[in-house]
Amino acid sequence: VFINDQFDDLLPRWLKFVKGVVDSNDLPLNVSREILQKSKVLSIINKRLVRKSLDMIKELAEAEEEDSQYIMFWNNFGKYLKVGIIEDDRNREEIASYLRFYSSTSGDEYTSLDKYIANMPDGQKDIYYVTGDGKKKASMSPVIEKLKSRGYDVLFATEPLDEIMFESLRSYKDKNIVDAAKDTLKLDDDSEEAKKKK
Repeated sequence: VFINDQFDDLLPRWLKFVKGVVDSNDLPLNVSREILQKSKVLSIINKRLVRKSLDMIKELAEAEEEDSQYIMFWNNFGKYLKVGIIEDDRNREEIASYLRFYSSTSGDEYTSLDKYIANMPDGQKDIYYVTGDGKKKASMSPVIEKLKSRGYDVLFATEPLDEIMFESLRSYKDKNIVDAAKDTLKLDDDSEEAKKKK
């Protein structure tokens, strides 16, 4: 029996791009929408749909090296995943692994946070990013040279949403995420250089 095709609460806002059909034996029939919204079954369906959606995204991301489908997916729906970082506390760490960015060493390829961490040189403790209106402007940030001279990669946050997203994420796999353009940026070897100058 068809019950409804408009469930605003069935999926979180960041998964609004997902379309599908939910088949359930447990939904009460011939009841008002208000009763349905209070149904425990609906919250179970919500959790399962989020899980299934994340599994689907994971499958696409794992095939990224051999297949350009994930990049197409990212270009079309990446903004939704960034909203997921801001709004979905429970799945934030997992969603973060599906984020893609341009960086100071990636050229025209995207890089993930996992790839960034894997390529970090010894001594680098944080993940650095700079903001800019587009890749070209972000790459012209004066702070990049300082970090590149130490062998550090810098992620480009090229959309207004990126800054809010990084503030929500704060860290990934025990690495703090730091805005490299902030005046408070301190690098470990800065104090040593200051001593040498003195």
